[in-house]
Amino acid sequence: MAPGAVSVVYAKGSKFDWDYYVGKHMPLVQAKWAKYGLKSWRVARYTNDEAPYQAQAWLEFEKLDQWATAASSPEAGEIFGDVPNFTDAKAEPLVGTEVGSASW
Repeated sequence: MAPGAVSVVYAKGSKFDWDYYVGKHMPLVQAKWAKYGLKSWRVARYTNDEAPYQAQAWLEFEKLDQWATAASSPEAGEIFGDVPNFTDAKAEPLVGTEVGSASW
């Protein structure tokens, strides 16, 4: 089964506290959702003018259905409730499966 790929994007033009996001929020996501199959996370900051988003996080789960379990878990309220601590943008999740990758 292909790994679950969840990308969360945040629109450009809103407030965004990068230190909090990377230093507190994403470690919170890791701590709370690792037991639901979260394998890794990455974050990008977009600086090009034409990008519609300022931030994007990638969450990799062992299987896609684990995202649904994590997102509806008791811990999800704490994670989603933490969003106003770093941004006033709406978190927009994009959910799918990984169909290819390469690393070297």
